[in-house]
Amino acid sequence: MAMNVGRGSKTTISEINVTPMADVMIVLLIIFMVTVPLIGRPVQLPDAAQAKERRGERIEVVLSANGAITVGKDAFSSAAALGDYLVLRLAGRSSPTVVIQADRNSSYSEVANILDVCRRAGALEIALAARQPLGRP
Repeated sequence: MAMNVGRGSKTTISEINVTPMADVMIVLLIIFMVTVPLIGRPVQLPDAAQAKERRGERIEVVLSANGAITVGKDAFSSAAALGDYLVLRLAGRSSPTVVIQADRNSSYSEVANILDVCRRAGALEIALAARQPLGRP
């Protein structure tokens, strides 16, 4: 609490000073505004001259540059473990599209291995994610 020192009056101020709390909240808001767009894209997708958007039910497999394989929040230690997961997800379903988001720095052999695993798991439609370069319609 603060003391009022003006004009000889010795009464205490019973109001809460919210300025420091507002400063902290503004800094946190700025931090979240800067970091959220960075979290949205876990991999750098390669450019494609003729990218087309796919609609409908899909399973998104993400292959990062260091070889980590994830589907949503599930991480897999190998492509074989991903295959077991896909067999369970694709069983009895109306064949969702498996979209592979491979980082542009991933090796071709890793991507080919995941394509093979998806095909063996029973995926009827497999798509490779890419981004359309700026300036293209």
